[in-house]
Amino acid sequence: MSSPLSHALLSHRPLADADIPTICGFPRTAEELYFLFPRAVWPLTPDQIRATLGIRRDPTVATLAENGRERVVGYANYATFEDGRTASIGNVSVDPALRRRGIAEYLVRTMIDRAFDHHRLPELTLYCFNTNTPALLLYAKLGMMPVALETRVMPSGQPIALFKLRMDHASWRSAAPIAA
Repeated sequence: MSSPLSHALLSHRPLADADIPTICGFPRTAEELYFLFPRAVWPLTPDQIRATLGIRRDPTVATLAENGRERVVGYANYATFEDGRTASIGNVSVDPALRRRGIAEYLVRTMIDRAFDHHRLPELTLYCFNTNTPALLLYAKLGMMPVALETRVMPSGQPIALFKLRMDHASWRSAAPIAA
């Protein structure tokens, strides 16, 4: 495993149209795309991302400072959003060359902070497939708790479990970091 990136090198900003082709390169296989964006069709195209922007909220990119330039290294949004009630984080994806270096954690923390501090939501949810162990461990580390389990069918026809995880504002503020 490579060493974690310094959060000083990472920042975030709203998605720009010029970022979309880079994000399309994050999923390496049709199965990976299904886990990131179940309704998308392989290969991911800019038009598929653009088509979701009208129904998604706060599309956000994580960027890495390299040699005085900004490189898009992660993407997330709120798949659902109900003002004053709840949101669900969706499409969390990271550049495959930089995975397991803290970018997903930085990005998810950014989306959690935004939900609770900017939007003042009382709760936040997300969905994660049971086979995505690194993501499940990250979400547990951040204090997200499983609250439901659904059965889905992968494009191959195989059943797969989808966890719904939840966090409320009070638990986010009071949670002690948990080692994963």
